[in-house]
Amino acid sequence: MFLFSLQISAQDRGSVKGSVVEFAGKGGGIPGVNIYLEGTTLGTQTDSLGRFQLRNIPFGRYKIVASMVGYTPFIDFLDVDKQAKNLAIRLAEDTRTLDEIRVVATRDKVWEKQMKTFERIFLGESYNKKLVKIRNREAVDFMQTDELLVATASSPLVIENQTLGYTITYELDRLEVSKRLTSFRGLARFELNQPVDKKQVEKWEENRKDAYLGSLSHFLKSMMEGRLEDAGFQAYVLKPGMQDLSAGRRGYFYDVSTNRHFPFAPFQYIKRIKDTELFLLDISNAIELVYSKKRVTRPVFMDAPYPYTILVPKGLVVFNAMGNLQDPFSLELRGEMGRVGMAELLPMDYELPAN
Repeated sequence: MFLFSLQISAQDRGSVKGSVVEFAGKGGGIPGVNIYLEGTTLGTQTDSLGRFQLRNIPFGRYKIVASMVGYTPFIDFLDVDKQAKNLAIRLAEDTRTLDEIRVVATRDKVWEKQMKTFERIFLGESYNKKLVKIRNREAVDFMQTDELLVATASSPLVIENQTLGYTITYELDRLEVSKRLTSFRGLARFELNQPVDKKQVEKWEENRKDAYLGSLSHFLKSMMEGRLEDAGFQAYVLKPGMQDLSAGRRGYFYDVSTNRHFPFAPFQYIKRIKDTELFLLDISNAIELVYSKKRVTRPVFMDAPYPYTILVPKGLVVFNAMGNLQDPFSLELRGEMGRVGMAELLPMDYELPAN
Protein backbone atom coordinates (compact mmCIF):
# COMPACT_ATOMS: atom_id res chain seq x y z
CA MET A 1 0.00 0.00 0.00
CA PHE A 2 1.11 3.55 -0.72
CA LEU A 3 0.36 6.93 0.77
CA PHE A 4 0.16 10.02 -1.41
CA SER A 5 1.38 12.56 1.14
CA LEU A 6 4.90 13.55 0.08
CA GLN A 7 5.70 15.84 3.00
CA ILE A 8 9.06 14.88 4.51
CA SER A 9 11.94 16.81 6.03
CA ALA A 10 15.32 16.11 4.48
CA GLN A 11 16.82 17.25 7.79
CA ASP A 12 15.52 14.27 9.81
CA ARG A 13 18.43 12.28 11.21
CA GLY A 14 18.91 8.93 12.91
CA SER A 15 21.71 6.82 14.38
CA VAL A 16 23.01 3.26 14.49
CA LYS A 17 25.37 1.48 16.86
CA GLY A 18 26.48 -2.09 17.34
CA SER A 19 29.30 -4.57 17.67
CA VAL A 20 31.29 -6.89 15.39
CA VAL A 21 32.40 -10.39 16.38
CA GLU A 22 33.70 -13.45 14.53
CA PHE A 23 31.05 -15.64 12.95
CA ALA A 24 32.35 -18.73 14.72
CA GLY A 25 31.94 -16.98 18.04
CA LYS A 26 35.60 -17.31 19.02
CA GLY A 27 36.93 -14.56 21.24
CA GLY A 28 35.51 -11.09 21.74
CA GLY A 29 34.78 -8.19 19.41
CA ILE A 30 36.96 -7.46 16.37
CA PRO A 31 38.74 -4.09 16.52
CA GLY A 32 39.58 -2.00 13.46
CA VAL A 33 36.68 -3.15 11.25
CA ASN A 34 35.57 -0.58 8.66
CA ILE A 35 31.88 0.21 9.10
CA TYR A 36 30.23 2.41 6.48
CA LEU A 37 27.00 3.19 4.68
CA GLU A 38 27.62 2.32 1.05
CA GLY A 39 27.92 5.29 -1.30
CA THR A 40 28.25 7.88 1.50
CA THR A 41 30.89 9.63 3.62
CA LEU A 42 29.29 8.11 6.73
CA GLY A 43 31.71 5.61 8.20
CA THR A 44 33.85 4.66 11.19
CA GLN A 45 35.96 1.83 12.63
CA THR A 46 35.22 -0.47 15.53
CA ASP A 47 37.01 0.28 18.80
CA SER A 48 39.20 -2.10 20.81
CA LEU A 49 36.09 -4.02 21.92
CA GLY A 50 34.58 -4.25 18.45
CA ARG A 51 31.96 -1.56 19.06
CA PHE A 52 30.89 1.23 16.70
CA GLN A 53 28.40 4.09 16.38
CA LEU A 54 27.25 6.29 13.48
CA ARG A 55 25.24 9.45 14.12
CA ASN A 56 23.53 12.18 12.09
CA ILE A 57 22.32 9.86 9.32
CA PRO A 58 19.60 11.25 7.03
CA PHE A 59 16.48 9.09 7.17
CA GLY A 60 16.26 6.47 4.44
CA ARG A 61 17.37 3.01 3.39
CA TYR A 62 21.09 2.22 3.07
CA LYS A 63 23.44 -0.69 2.61
CA ILE A 64 25.60 -1.04 5.71
CA VAL A 65 28.98 -2.67 5.11
CA ALA A 66 31.49 -4.16 7.56
CA SER A 67 34.82 -5.07 6.01
CA MET A 68 38.32 -6.02 7.09
CA VAL A 69 41.24 -7.81 5.50
CA GLY A 70 40.99 -11.53 6.22
CA TYR A 71 37.19 -11.54 6.50
CA THR A 72 34.34 -11.76 4.00
CA PRO A 73 32.51 -8.40 3.91
CA PHE A 74 29.17 -8.17 5.70
CA ILE A 75 26.46 -6.35 3.70
CA ASP A 76 22.86 -5.75 4.72
CA PHE A 77 20.08 -3.22 4.24
CA LEU A 78 19.54 -0.69 7.01
CA ASP A 79 16.43 1.49 7.41
CA VAL A 80 17.30 4.65 9.31
CA ASP A 81 14.36 6.36 11.03
CA LYS A 82 13.41 7.85 14.39
CA GLN A 83 14.14 4.59 16.19
CA ALA A 84 17.85 4.13 17.02
CA LYS A 85 19.30 0.87 15.69
CA ASN A 86 21.52 -1.60 17.56
CA LEU A 87 23.23 -4.21 15.34
CA ALA A 88 25.13 -7.39 16.09
CA ILE A 89 27.39 -8.15 13.12
CA ARG A 90 29.30 -11.39 12.59
CA LEU A 91 32.20 -11.63 10.17
CA ALA A 92 33.30 -14.91 8.62
CA GLU A 93 36.93 -15.59 7.80
CA ASP A 94 37.89 -15.24 4.13
CA THR A 95 38.91 -18.72 2.98
CA ARG A 96 40.66 -17.57 -0.21
CA THR A 97 44.39 -18.23 -0.39
CA LEU A 98 47.02 -15.52 -0.79
CA ASP A 99 47.58 -16.69 -4.37
CA GLU A 100 43.94 -15.96 -5.18
CA ILE A 101 44.06 -12.38 -3.90
CA ARG A 102 47.60 -11.42 -4.89
CA VAL A 103 48.17 -8.21 -6.86
CA VAL A 104 50.25 -8.45 -10.02
CA ALA A 105 52.77 -5.60 -10.17
CA THR A 106 53.60 -5.62 -13.88
CA ARG A 107 51.20 -5.48 -16.80
CA ASP A 108 51.64 -5.78 -20.58
CA LYS A 109 50.47 -3.60 -23.50
CA VAL A 110 47.21 -5.55 -23.90
CA TRP A 111 46.39 -4.86 -20.25
CA GLU A 112 47.18 -1.15 -20.69
CA LYS A 113 44.76 -0.96 -23.62
CA GLN A 114 42.09 -2.73 -21.61
CA MET A 115 42.78 -0.41 -18.69
CA LYS A 116 42.15 2.67 -20.81
CA THR A 117 38.73 1.28 -21.72
CA PHE A 118 38.10 0.45 -18.06
CA GLU A 119 38.98 3.97 -16.88
CA ARG A 120 36.77 5.56 -19.55
CA ILE A 121 33.78 3.48 -18.42
CA PHE A 122 34.50 3.46 -14.69
CA LEU A 123 35.72 7.02 -14.13
CA GLY A 124 33.77 8.72 -16.94
CA GLU A 125 34.37 10.43 -20.25
CA SER A 126 35.15 13.99 -19.13
CA TYR A 127 37.40 14.23 -16.10
CA ASN A 128 40.79 15.76 -15.36
CA LYS A 129 43.25 12.86 -15.49
CA LYS A 130 45.80 14.85 -13.49
CA LEU A 131 43.36 15.30 -10.61
CA VAL A 132 41.53 11.96 -10.61
CA LYS A 133 43.59 8.77 -10.39
CA ILE A 134 43.24 5.14 -9.36
CA ARG A 135 46.14 4.61 -6.96
CA ASN A 136 46.28 0.84 -7.37
CA ARG A 137 45.53 0.30 -11.08
CA GLU A 138 47.47 -2.97 -10.96
CA ALA A 139 44.67 -4.56 -8.90
CA VAL A 140 42.39 -4.70 -11.97
CA ASP A 141 42.17 -7.96 -13.95
CA PHE A 142 40.50 -8.53 -17.32
CA MET A 143 38.83 -11.31 -19.22
CA GLN A 144 38.16 -10.53 -22.89
CA THR A 145 36.52 -12.23 -25.85
CA ASP A 146 35.48 -10.85 -29.24
CA GLU A 147 32.11 -9.85 -27.79
CA LEU A 148 32.80 -9.04 -24.16
CA LEU A 149 35.23 -7.33 -21.80
CA VAL A 150 34.90 -8.13 -18.09
CA ALA A 151 36.92 -6.46 -15.34
CA THR A 152 37.29 -7.53 -11.73
CA ALA A 153 39.66 -6.42 -8.96
CA SER A 154 41.80 -8.44 -6.58
CA SER A 155 41.53 -5.76 -3.89
CA PRO A 156 39.44 -2.61 -3.30
CA LEU A 157 40.27 0.17 -5.75
CA VAL A 158 41.40 3.46 -4.23
CA ILE A 159 40.38 6.51 -6.26
CA GLU A 160 41.91 9.85 -5.37
CA ASN A 161 39.63 12.62 -6.63
CA GLN A 162 41.21 16.05 -6.18
CA THR A 163 38.52 17.63 -8.38
CA LEU A 164 35.74 16.98 -5.85
CA GLY A 165 37.87 16.44 -2.74
CA TYR A 166 37.13 12.78 -1.99
CA THR A 167 39.04 9.54 -1.71
CA ILE A 168 36.83 6.62 -2.72
CA THR A 169 37.46 3.02 -1.73
CA TYR A 170 35.56 0.89 -4.24
CA GLU A 171 35.06 -2.84 -3.89
CA LEU A 172 34.49 -3.71 -7.53
CA ASP A 173 32.28 -6.71 -8.13
CA ARG A 174 32.27 -6.61 -11.93
CA LEU A 175 32.53 -4.20 -14.87
CA GLU A 176 31.15 -5.41 -18.17
CA VAL A 177 31.45 -3.92 -21.66
CA SER A 178 29.65 -5.37 -24.68
CA LYS A 179 27.97 -4.04 -27.81
CA ARG A 180 24.59 -4.12 -26.04
CA LEU A 181 25.44 -3.10 -22.49
CA THR A 182 28.00 -1.21 -20.43
CA SER A 183 27.71 -1.43 -16.65
CA PHE A 184 29.61 -1.86 -13.39
CA ARG A 185 28.64 -2.61 -9.84
CA GLY A 186 30.35 -2.60 -6.46
CA LEU A 187 30.48 -0.92 -3.05
CA ALA A 188 31.80 2.62 -2.59
CA ARG A 189 33.01 4.37 0.52
CA PHE A 190 33.68 8.12 0.33
CA GLU A 191 36.15 9.92 2.59
CA LEU A 192 36.75 13.66 2.65
CA ASN A 193 40.22 14.77 1.57
CA GLN A 194 42.21 17.23 3.68
CA PRO A 195 42.44 20.62 1.91
CA VAL A 196 45.72 22.52 1.77
CA ASP A 197 44.04 25.92 2.19
CA LYS A 198 40.75 27.83 2.11
CA LYS A 199 41.03 28.34 -1.65
CA GLN A 200 40.99 24.58 -2.23
CA VAL A 201 37.94 24.20 0.05
CA GLU A 202 36.07 26.81 -2.01
CA LYS A 203 37.09 25.14 -5.27
CA TRP A 204 35.91 21.73 -4.06
CA GLU A 205 32.57 23.21 -2.96
CA GLU A 206 32.17 24.87 -6.36
CA ASN A 207 33.00 21.64 -8.22
CA ARG A 208 30.67 19.55 -6.05
CA LYS A 209 27.82 21.98 -6.68
CA ASP A 210 28.47 21.87 -10.42
CA ALA A 211 28.52 18.04 -10.37
CA TYR A 212 25.22 17.93 -8.47
CA LEU A 213 23.26 20.40 -10.59
CA GLY A 214 21.63 18.51 -13.45
CA SER A 215 22.45 15.10 -11.95
CA LEU A 216 20.04 12.20 -11.49
CA SER A 217 19.84 12.87 -7.73
CA HIS A 218 19.05 16.52 -8.43
CA PHE A 219 16.29 15.48 -10.85
CA LEU A 220 14.69 12.93 -8.49
CA LYS A 221 14.82 15.25 -5.48
CA SER A 222 13.37 18.17 -7.47
CA MET A 223 10.70 15.87 -8.87
CA MET A 224 9.69 14.68 -5.41
CA GLU A 225 9.52 18.28 -4.16
CA GLY A 226 7.38 19.38 -7.12
CA ARG A 227 9.88 21.93 -8.41
CA LEU A 228 11.32 20.45 -11.61
CA GLU A 229 10.94 23.59 -13.70
CA ASP A 230 12.30 25.88 -10.98
CA ALA A 231 15.33 23.57 -10.70
CA GLY A 232 15.92 23.81 -14.46
CA PHE A 233 14.50 20.52 -15.73
CA GLN A 234 12.02 20.06 -18.58
CA ALA A 235 10.72 16.52 -18.90
CA TYR A 236 8.36 14.54 -21.11
CA VAL A 237 7.06 10.98 -21.10
CA LEU A 238 8.06 9.17 -24.29
CA LYS A 239 5.52 7.02 -26.05
CA PRO A 240 6.44 3.34 -26.59
CA GLY A 241 9.10 2.84 -29.27
CA MET A 242 10.49 6.35 -28.87
CA GLN A 243 13.11 5.72 -26.18
CA ASP A 244 16.13 5.41 -28.49
CA LEU A 245 18.29 8.49 -28.92
CA SER A 246 18.06 8.11 -32.72
CA ALA A 247 14.26 8.15 -32.57
CA GLY A 248 14.38 11.15 -30.27
CA ARG A 249 16.03 13.26 -32.96
CA ARG A 250 12.80 13.50 -34.93
CA GLY A 251 11.30 16.94 -34.58
CA TYR A 252 11.95 19.40 -31.79
CA PHE A 253 12.23 18.72 -28.07
CA TYR A 254 9.48 21.16 -27.06
CA ASP A 255 7.11 20.23 -29.92
CA VAL A 256 4.29 18.02 -28.60
CA SER A 257 2.59 17.90 -32.01
CA THR A 258 5.05 15.23 -33.22
CA ASN A 259 3.09 12.52 -31.39
CA ARG A 260 6.38 11.42 -29.82
CA HIS A 261 5.85 12.44 -26.20
CA PHE A 262 3.59 14.22 -23.73
CA PRO A 263 4.35 16.42 -20.68
CA PHE A 264 5.60 14.65 -17.56
CA ALA A 265 3.37 15.33 -14.54
CA PRO A 266 5.39 13.92 -11.59
CA PHE A 267 2.62 13.66 -9.01
CA GLN A 268 0.69 11.30 -11.23
CA TYR A 269 3.50 8.78 -10.81
CA ILE A 270 5.12 9.37 -7.38
CA LYS A 271 3.87 7.29 -4.47
CA ARG A 272 5.23 7.20 -0.95
CA ILE A 273 5.84 3.68 0.31
CA LYS A 274 3.91 3.08 3.50
CA ASP A 275 5.85 3.03 6.80
CA THR A 276 9.12 4.02 5.09
CA GLU A 277 10.98 7.16 4.05
CA LEU A 278 11.04 5.90 0.45
CA PHE A 279 9.18 6.79 -2.72
CA LEU A 280 8.17 4.85 -5.81
CA LEU A 281 8.25 6.30 -9.32
CA ASP A 282 5.40 4.21 -10.71
CA ILE A 283 5.95 4.53 -14.46
CA SER A 284 6.79 2.08 -17.24
CA ASN A 285 7.41 4.51 -20.11
CA ALA A 286 10.75 6.21 -20.59
CA ILE A 287 11.23 9.83 -19.54
CA GLU A 288 13.27 12.28 -21.61
CA LEU A 289 14.61 15.44 -20.06
CA VAL A 290 16.94 18.38 -20.48
CA TYR A 291 18.65 20.53 -17.86
CA SER A 292 18.32 24.10 -19.10
CA LYS A 293 20.79 25.72 -16.69
CA LYS A 294 23.75 24.21 -18.56
CA ARG A 295 24.49 24.30 -22.28
CA VAL A 296 26.21 21.87 -24.66
CA THR A 297 27.95 22.54 -27.97
CA ARG A 298 26.41 19.55 -29.82
CA PRO A 299 22.78 19.26 -28.66
CA VAL A 300 20.44 16.43 -29.61
CA PHE A 301 17.72 18.99 -30.39
CA MET A 302 18.44 22.38 -31.94
CA ASP A 303 15.66 24.05 -29.91
CA ALA A 304 17.09 22.65 -26.64
CA PRO A 305 20.89 23.17 -26.54
CA TYR A 306 21.13 21.54 -23.12
CA PRO A 307 22.30 18.25 -21.60
CA TYR A 308 19.82 15.58 -22.74
CA THR A 309 18.98 12.29 -20.99
CA ILE A 310 16.53 9.43 -21.41
CA LEU A 311 15.56 7.48 -18.26
CA VAL A 312 14.35 3.94 -19.03
CA PRO A 313 12.69 2.07 -16.11
CA LYS A 314 14.08 -1.46 -15.69
CA GLY A 315 12.33 -2.42 -12.48
CA LEU A 316 10.83 -0.82 -9.38
CA VAL A 317 12.23 2.72 -9.28
CA VAL A 318 12.52 3.44 -5.55
CA PHE A 319 14.34 6.50 -4.17
CA ASN A 320 14.67 8.49 -0.95
CA ALA A 321 14.00 12.14 -0.14
CA MET A 322 17.54 13.13 -1.14
CA GLY A 323 17.05 11.69 -4.62
CA ASN A 324 19.14 8.55 -4.22
CA LEU A 325 18.07 5.40 -6.07
CA GLN A 326 17.83 2.30 -3.89
CA ASP A 327 18.71 0.09 -6.87
CA PRO A 328 20.97 1.84 -9.40
CA PHE A 329 20.01 -0.74 -12.01
CA SER A 330 16.30 0.14 -11.79
CA LEU A 331 16.88 2.98 -14.26
CA GLU A 332 18.89 2.76 -17.46
CA LEU A 333 20.49 6.14 -18.16
CA ARG A 334 21.02 7.11 -21.80
CA GLY A 335 22.64 10.32 -22.92
CA GLU A 336 24.27 12.86 -20.59
CA MET A 337 23.58 11.15 -17.25
CA GLY A 338 24.70 7.81 -18.71
CA ARG A 339 28.20 9.18 -19.28
CA VAL A 340 28.80 10.05 -15.62
CA GLY A 341 31.43 7.87 -13.94
CA MET A 342 33.01 7.65 -10.50
CA ALA A 343 35.10 10.79 -11.17
CA GLU A 344 31.93 12.91 -11.19
CA LEU A 345 29.90 10.95 -8.66
CA LEU A 346 29.01 12.55 -5.33
CA PRO A 347 28.32 10.65 -2.10
CA MET A 348 24.68 9.91 -1.34
CA ASP A 349 24.76 12.16 1.74
CA TYR A 350 25.85 15.23 -0.23
CA GLU A 351 23.52 18.19 0.24
CA LEU A 352 23.52 21.32 -1.88
CA PRO A 353 24.66 24.26 0.30
CA ALA A 354 21.97 26.80 1.14
CA ASN A 355 22.27 30.07 -0.76
